[in-house]
Amino acid sequence: MTTRQKRPQKVHRDQHLSVRLTAEEKQHLLEKAQQSDARNASEFVRSTAMNYPVKSVVTHEAINELRRLGGLVKHLFLEGGREDPNGQYLATLHELKAAIHRLGRDS
Repeated sequence: MTTRQKRPQKVHRDQHLSVRLTAEEKQHLLEKAQQSDARNASEFVRSTAMNYPVKSVVTHEAINELRRLGGLVKHLFLEGGREDPNGQYLATLHELKAAIHRLGRDS
């Protein structure tokens, strides 16, 4: 596995490269670029090809959805008489909390 390089700062780019894609490939690439910290699709493709770091951008909606799911798990636990013989409710809540913490830190 190769190590990631740092992105170069403020470089004047005046060369073009044409790449042929299917409509589905283009849509997939644009979606991945939008979900990353890249400013546009060109930066995303360049960063990926040159092995520069590309971070995923997590929306607040995703974190809020995880919180909502945690609330539902807690509600089911309470409605079920607070019984958790296999520890599944507690384990699920711990996993959701850890995921929220990781996503919150990365965004």
